[in-house]
Amino acid sequence: MKILITGGAGYIGSVLTNLALQKGHEVIAIDTLWFNEQIPLIHLNNPKYTFVRGSIADAELLDKYVPEIDYILHTAAVVGDPASKLFPELTIETNFNASVGLIEKARKSNVKGFVFFSTCSNYGVANGMATEESALNPLSAYASTKVDVERYLMDKVNDMDWVIGRLSTIYGVSPRMRFDLTVNDFTMVAFTQKKLDIFLPESYRPYIHVFDISNVMMTILDNFSKVKNNVFNIGFEGENYQKIQIANAVKAVLPDTQINILREGGDLRDYQVDFSKLHKYIEIKQVFNLEKAVNEIYFILQSGLIVHPEAPVYYNTTPNM
Repeated sequence: MKILITGGAGYIGSVLTNLALQKGHEVIAIDTLWFNEQIPLIHLNNPKYTFVRGSIADAELLDKYVPEIDYILHTAAVVGDPASKLFPELTIETNFNASVGLIEKARKSNVKGFVFFSTCSNYGVANGMATEESALNPLSAYASTKVDVERYLMDKVNDMDWVIGRLSTIYGVSPRMRFDLTVNDFTMVAFTQKKLDIFLPESYRPYIHVFDISNVMMTILDNFSKVKNNVFNIGFEGENYQKIQIANAVKAVLPDTQINILREGGDLRDYQVDFSKLHKYIEIKQVFNLEKAVNEIYFILQSGLIVHPEAPVYYNTTPNM
């Protein structure tokens, strides 16, 4: 199977690429290398790996590579609320316009299937457990562009099979490490500052490890004929957490951490998500949980594998361009 992974050197894309290669697939990874130019070096001696430095907005690049592809795993995006606020025009251009261009190129090239990496942030604030049928309430440009691409796939594309995966908030260690994600951030701040400042401590979000998300999406690809033309919340039962629960999990590993509750803050998202539909279609077990993730992040910090976690390379707001 020949797979195109957009954003193939990113936080998810680098783990996804590694897993796809382990499974014996041919991988073409396209990435602008906004943050870390070294990531592709990990795989360059693998004959089944091709890296292309470029943008999915480049029509000539798509003309060159998309026609030979079986499946596209589309992770490339300006990711997260802070980044979408800093780069509003680029967010629309990349997350919506370029995504639609990629979809149209895939349709014309008779690609077998298109997997779109969306987000559970589309729910924004929800009462009760959000299912795939729940109303969407995006609270950022990032989430809004994801909703717009979802609608495009569902309303406009009936001649190519697709899957939409609404991802839980991701955590854990990746070759392209990020410390601007809740679990990673809480662990890093507790390690470096011995305190955590938390706004809306009882607000919920669903969470999933970056390896588990990659494993789920590869399993979806392996069962594509069974899952095609569906929307799935991507996560596992029991993985909806309040911020205070994450803070307490961090404090269990770093007991000197002081937890402070803030009265003001910017993140108003509060939702829990139901994942039962996904697990009716595929059988897959969770590998990492919150406790394991906090310990692995603590390990890379305590052992000196990452010495300067505050460096811009670990955040989505300072591109290396």
